[in-house]
Order: sequence, then C-alpha cells, then structure tokens
Amino acid sequence: MLRSLLLVAVPFTTLLASEPTLDKYPFLGAMGHIQPEPIPFKAAIAAAEPSVVTQFKAAAENGDRDAQLKLGTMYYWGQDGVAQDYNAAQIWLRRASEQGDRDAQAKLGAMYFLGQGGPRNPEESLKWFHRAAEQGEPYAQGCIGVMFAVGEGVPQDLLEAYVWLAQAKDGGDEEALEPFQQVKLHLTPAQIQEGDRRVRAAVKKRATN
Repeated sequence: MLRSLLLVAVPFTTLLASEPTLDKYPFLGAMGHIQPEPIPFKAAIAAAEPSVVTQFKAAAENGDRDAQLKLGTMYYWGQDGVAQDYNAAQIWLRRASEQGDRDAQAKLGAMYFLGQGGPRNPEESLKWFHRAAEQGEPYAQGCIGVMFAVGEGVPQDLLEAYVWLAQAKDGGDEEALEPFQQVKLHLTPAQIQEGDRRVRAAVKKRATN
C-alpha cells in the first residue's frame, strides 16, 4: 500500500486510459497506493495443506464471512496452496463484502479500480471503498482521498480529498500522511478549517452509529 506522491507502483497505463501528465494530474503519484497488501487474519496459516484449503472452501460456501475473505485473499495473491486467480478472488471477496466485511470491501474496491478480475470500474470501486470507509477502514478512506485528489472516477476535489486522507491518517494509516500533507498545501486556511470540521463530524457520526 503506497500513497507516495513521488513513486507510482502501478503502471500508468493500468490506472488511466490515456497517458497522463503531472501538469494535468498534479497528485498522480498518489494513485500508486491503490494496490492492496495482504490482509492480516486472526488465524493466519503459514503453509496451508490441501485439506485446509478444502475446509476453507466448504466454510465459505456455507456463508462463513471470514473464510470467504481468506479465500479471496488466497486467490488474489496465489498463496497457501492455490494458484493466483483474480476472477475467483473477486467472487469470494464480493461475497464477504456483501456480508459487510470492511477488509473485503476495501480489497474489492481496489480490484475494481485496477481492473483485476474484470474491466476497470472506478464507480463500482468507489462504492465498495465507501462501504469500507464508513466502517472506519483507513486504507479505503485513503483510497477515496486519492481518487478525489487526482480526479479519477470522481471530480477532482482537494477539500474532499483532505477530509478522507485526514481520516485515514488519524485511523493509523501512516502512508496517508504524505498525500495528506501535499493536498493540504493546496488549500486555504479557511478550507483547512472546514475540512477539519467535516472530519470531526464524520468521526462523530461513525461513533454514534
């Protein structure tokens, strides 16, 4: 997960249909962070045996959300005894996402954004990022902030980017700090004050839900 405004980990051609320029997209480097890392699990398996994979599949088929999330991640990375398969990853992550798992929602949003397991779909990506972000998931909050900073899938809005990146940073996502600071440089004191007010309101709303 990388939000550096100086380093792009994902090829530009993957992120944008036309070749971008820094003049047109001043925060383009931030796009590189929308590449999910492996999600930590409460019961991590160092080297899954085939029987364990079968057990995960059985549990996932029976609606076990944690198993669906684990399977989706296994297929995404091609780990723990399964081959990498973005289509299978998207299927299982969607099932977990539909049951409200915020980690699955964040990863599913990234897959739609990057076009992994299907065509790129920033609108669908934003939908799942929002569902995760509304549950306080910092990575998803940072992704939304980046999308608004760059104007990819949404109109560019640096104040909105500030609000989401601030929440990601405050939620413990250290890699949200640099793009947050860069966006902040482009805002007026009045806009920063308004952004801080909106951050407090968002945090309060989640706490009362």
